[in-house]
Amino acid sequence: MGREDPPVQLVDILRADFRTSRDADATSTELQRVLALPYRYHPARLALGLSLADPAAPPPPADLLGRPIKGETLFGHEENDLAWWTGLLVEHTGLAGVTKRRLQDDVAAHWQRGTQLLWTRWERHEGDPHLFYARLIGQLAAS
Repeated sequence: MGREDPPVQLVDILRADFRTSRDADATSTELQRVLALPYRYHPARLALGLSLADPAAPPPPADLLGRPIKGETLFGHEENDLAWWTGLLVEHTGLAGVTKRRLQDDVAAHWQRGTQLLWTRWERHEGDPHLFYARLIGQLAAS
């Protein structure tokens, strides 16, 4: 009988690598460029937040070949930030005792879905970052 993985701890998340699909990573990099975001984790956080606003589970990514981001960078160094993101992700699963592997898989899926949603919104606003952000904030505030 196999050993079950223990539930994830915040310290495990800090040290863990998180990645998404190669395509979502490339789109995330392009979003970073067109939105003039200084850090790679900025579009990833936007993508995660947008995806988590949808109560449906995102589909799993086709691969996990995107570049990794450490949990402490993706979610922040502060314990409150890390706990907030982790709580949102765990609540979205609806499961108790989520493992590190499950959390990494969920982040990959949300990151991919959110990146696709962000890119669609970007294209809809014809490259106008001010309109893009205004509409994105308005949509999220309404949900």
